[in-house]
Amino acid sequence: MTEASRAPLAGVMPLPADLRAFHQLYRPAYVRWAELYLGERPGAEDVVDLAFEQLADDWGEALRLDSPAGYAWTILRSRTLEAARARGRRPVVMDTAAFETAALRDAVDPVGELEESLSIYQAIRELPERQHDVIVLLYCLGYGVRETADVLGISVPGVRSTARYARRRLKEALGLDREGGSGDLTDLAD
Repeated sequence: MTEASRAPLAGVMPLPADLRAFHQLYRPAYVRWAELYLGERPGAEDVVDLAFEQLADDWGEALRLDSPAGYAWTILRSRTLEAARARGRRPVVMDTAAFETAALRDAVDPVGELEESLSIYQAIRELPERQHDVIVLLYCLGYGVRETADVLGISVPGVRSTARYARRRLKEALGLDREGGSGDLTDLAD
């Protein structure tokens, strides 16, 4: 795939400067997200490009909203999940993340670590949509709180609050709420 085909918005039609800037700012994060779910970069780039084409069609409407980034995220999320379903795939994020975890590579008991990792990722999969997205961006993709807020089109306090509730749900789902701990998601992987 050529560089031009990876970013079709850049040369297909004259676009408003604000949409070009938005595309340049958010496309890398969107591709990482889609790749995590689809398991391959070319398909992820195609999905992201389709999402941006839809966003270009709706750009005037998006700008009238409180959060154009939130609107764009909704389009991306929907396109990504549709693509995964169309390919007969469940989200790869849970499979990939479990095997890529550093704890698994360095574990004294790799099988035990794998079982624990799979339990964590199954619990993440069952989170409500917003909590799921925040946890995946923060902990699976390694974005900071500010970056996560920007990508999702929500406030920094909103990301912190959502992450706090998600971690609480994950601890309950994994039975860690009875064992104590600091409440940080890193406790879940230890």
